[in-house]
Amino acid sequence: MKTISKKYMVRAKSILNFSIFLLAGALIGFVISLLLLDDDKSFNDELINTTFSYNYAVEKASPAVVNIYSEQIIDKQLPTQRRFNSIFNNKEQQVKTSLGSGVILSSDGYVLTNQHVVGDNSLRVTTELYDGRKFTAQLIGIDKGTDLAVLKIQENEILFPSIEIEDSDKVNIGDIVLAIGNPYGLGQSVSMGIVSATGREFDNPYSNYIQTDASINKGNSGGALIDSKGRLIGINTLIRSSSGGSEGIGLAIPSTNALEIISDLIQYGEVRRGWLGFSIERINLLRAGQLVISQVVEDGPAYKSGLMKGDVINSINSESPSYDNLYKTFARSKPGEEILLKVKRGPDIINLSLITGQAD
Repeated sequence: MKTISKKYMVRAKSILNFSIFLLAGALIGFVISLLLLDDDKSFNDELINTTFSYNYAVEKASPAVVNIYSEQIIDKQLPTQRRFNSIFNNKEQQVKTSLGSGVILSSDGYVLTNQHVVGDNSLRVTTELYDGRKFTAQLIGIDKGTDLAVLKIQENEILFPSIEIEDSDKVNIGDIVLAIGNPYGLGQSVSMGIVSATGREFDNPYSNYIQTDASINKGNSGGALIDSKGRLIGINTLIRSSSGGSEGIGLAIPSTNALEIISDLIQYGEVRRGWLGFSIERINLLRAGQLVISQVVEDGPAYKSGLMKGDVINSINSESPSYDNLYKTFARSKPGEEILLKVKRGPDIINLSLITGQAD
């Protein structure tokens, strides 16, 4: 009997100890949950009271965005009333003032802008920094194909603020972007939008625009399109509009394309491009995504490589036969470069080596 009672007491003591342990654990858990709930409430309150802003990106990039004022010489036809004057096709030269924006690429004062901002024959180009300082700039080179121009600020004693450049090939549709420029001469302004599309074509074979709905107006040309971290991804160039003002379709030259042109403009004053000498059939491209050769220029680089009308490109430098890849290869090629093509001709697959020529 004593043995049974002793066993009962030991068991009861174990149950009591376990219950105390369980109660203590529950109490500790309750206290911790209260602390976590309080922290979570504080975090939510802080989030509610915090205003999200892109000020960091703007503050980082805006010092490198300049206003550009240029005086261009243009020829204007004279209205002649006298018969004898009409045979001379009289013209007079006028000075046209142009307004735009630009981006400082280096601390020694190289500025990238649009060619249409400075024209072909500028009398004077003035750059105005974000802090109001003005400097005369020299036109170093222009490229009408991409509508880009490089200027050099004529001041050697100052280190200028320059912009950080991001690889525009990493840009995705839906990314937040900011457009910085000088719309209508009002002074530096910022607008926000997203990347609406990439690889847009318009007006010339070198176009490969980033499309954005960030507001771009007259005076924004040559200004910066930056990402949410304040890095340059494009040069604002033009808008598609029925009214002349922003309607949510702005086009910017990708930074990667611009960088490939800048070195040529600084070194030669012009862009030296490769020439391939063939055309692509647009109907097959649009309907089936195929790169079918529609024309081969006689005695051109493609002709000499053995490419023929009707060939279907299967690969470009061992990469997929997409129009984007063909464009990048074409736009980025230099005279004398080798481009490897694999084409389908009837049942046969043929490897071709194309040596690029000099584009006019």
